[in-house]
Amino acid sequence: MVPRRIKMLDTLANVKARLGITTSTYDTFLTSQITLVSDTIEAYCRRIFLTDDYVQTFYEDDYSPSEMLELFNFPVTAITSIVEDGVTLDPANYRLHGPTGRIIRKDKSSFFISEETVVTHTAGLAATPTPVLSVLDSIVQERYNKKTSGVDLNFGSDVQRISIPGAISIDFDYTLNNNDRKSAFGVILGNNLNILDQYRSERAVLGDGTLTYVVTV
Repeated sequence: MVPRRIKMLDTLANVKARLGITTSTYDTFLTSQITLVSDTIEAYCRRIFLTDDYVQTFYEDDYSPSEMLELFNFPVTAITSIVEDGVTLDPANYRLHGPTGRIIRKDKSSFFISEETVVTHTAGLAATPTPVLSVLDSIVQERYNKKTSGVDLNFGSDVQRISIPGAISIDFDYTLNNNDRKSAFGVILGNNLNILDQYRSERAVLGDGTLTYVVTV
C-alpha cells in the first residue's frame, strides 16, 4: 500500500499572519496542528485539495463497462496518458470534464473492458478555498489558545477555566453541540462540519481500498 502524501492546506507563515501570531515560540506546535487539521479536513471531505500528480489504476473486475470513468481526485487540470492493457489511448478519442474529473469516450465504446486501465493525471486546486481556510484557522486558533493557556487539547470547543488563586484551577467543557460526537472527525472539526459539507466528495479517495489504486508521482 502506498501512503497518501500529506500536505498542509496553507503555510505556517500564512496561518500565523491571519491569526496575528508574531512570535516563533510555538512554531513547531503550530506546524503539527496545521498538518493535523489539514489531514482531518481532507479525510472528512474525502478528497485532496491542492494540486498534485497521480497515477490511478482501474481494474476490470471492479467496474461495469461504461463510456465514462471518474477519477478520485478533482478538479483535473491535465491528462498525461490513459493506458489500457499497455496500449495508450489516443487523446482524440476521449474528452475530459476537468471540474468533476470525468472522462468520456467520444466513440461510444466502453472503459473497463480491458483488464487494467491506468490514468496518469494532474488534479487539485491551485489554492485552498477560502471557507476551508477559515475552518483551518478557526481550529488552529482554538488549539493554540488552549496550548498557551494550559488547557488540555482533548477538551471540546467551549472550555472555561475556574481558578482559585494559589489553590486550584478546574477546566469545564461546556460544548453543547453534538457534532463532536456525530462524526469520527467531529472531536477535531467540531462545529465546522456544515461548512465543509459542500466540499465533500462522493468518491472516497482516502480509504484503504483506494490507496492501492491511486499513487502520487
